[in-house]
Amino acid sequence: MDPQIFVIFGASGDLTQRKLIPAIYELYKVHLLPEHFALLGVSRTEMSDDAFRREVFFDNPHIEGAKDEGFSRYLFYQPIDTMQQEAYKKVRARLAKLDEERQTEGNYVFYLSTPPSLYPKIPAFLANEGLNNSNKGWKRLVIEKPFGYSRESARQLNQELLQYFGEDQIFRIDHYLGKETVQNLLVTRFANGIYEPLWNRNYIHHIEVTAAEEIGVEKRGGYYDRSGALRDMVQNHLLQVVALLAMEPPAGADADSLRDEKVKLLRQVRTIE
Repeated sequence: MDPQIFVIFGASGDLTQRKLIPAIYELYKVHLLPEHFALLGVSRTEMSDDAFRREVFFDNPHIEGAKDEGFSRYLFYQPIDTMQQEAYKKVRARLAKLDEERQTEGNYVFYLSTPPSLYPKIPAFLANEGLNNSNKGWKRLVIEKPFGYSRESARQLNQELLQYFGEDQIFRIDHYLGKETVQNLLVTRFANGIYEPLWNRNYIHHIEVTAAEEIGVEKRGGYYDRSGALRDMVQNHLLQVVALLAMEPPAGADADSLRDEKVKLLRQVRTIE
């Protein structure tokens, strides 16, 4: 893995504590993080580096077992008003300082763990500070779902993002695809000589996908008020699972081949009137 700084916008939020920091810590434990690495949390909440380390790592209830203090030395924090262009000068300065200290070669990942309303704004602010420029090191923008609230808004968001970052720099993420069971669907289907010949309409009458959650809305009431459960679960997570279950075998194991087969399948799904 290349040297890099992993920047989380919305670092004081639920997703960071519940999913992102535990996942990155797992990479650390199995020695999959690069030697030259830093994680910079960015959010409105005022706190120091040490307070951030305590909140997202030492006191994080979602990290089980003994905690290796060495991981905390990778964690840093920068409070800013994410809606003010001027504040991004602080981000640029902090990245430059960390880049020099950690020898990360100008490679930055910008992960937007923020309300969707900020998706078009933060990339614009970053670009205005030259933080989308790949002349020195690569720059990547990672966006969690929901990607828009409708087909029209998704297209508009895509157009706005492409004003500031190239298509090869943008990574649209559905974290359900990272679940072990979902990833195993591909192996179960296409690497299994018993199942694949039978995986068709002659032998399968229908499929039923159950989304069994152990937690409720919790602190995400505001998000659900805006998005709703249908947009949060069905349009993205469950549709991805259905696509993996029903698509034809891809031409290759690369991302483009998988995407193309999913698109072919989804174009054949009847619209609910």
